[in-house]
Amino acid sequence: MATVMRIVWGKIKPGEWENYKGAYKKACEIAGPIEGLKGRWLVRDQSDEAAAYSITIWETTEALNNYAESDLVKNKLFPMLDPYYVGKYVSNISDIEHEEVY
Repeated sequence: MATVMRIVWGKIKPGEWENYKGAYKKACEIAGPIEGLKGRWLVRDQSDEAAAYSITIWETTEALNNYAESDLVKNKLFPMLDPYYVGKYVSNISDIEHEEVY
């Protein structure tokens, strides 16, 4: 089975980056350890400060889907983060074909 990467991209409302970052960190604390999650990053685009990327690495697509479809995500975490986005956000799931970590 391939390791899986999920990248969520969206635009954050003007002046709300620090509040969004705080809500993201709080959501991570609430979620706690997640079965199958290998790592996660919140990334801010250098050329467009309103653009946010949430990058997660998963052991399997099944682990990712179990988390993404959970009541915790739908009823607690998404409502914490959704108000900060301008319009909709995009989520892409990809298989990691090659990995080098230094």
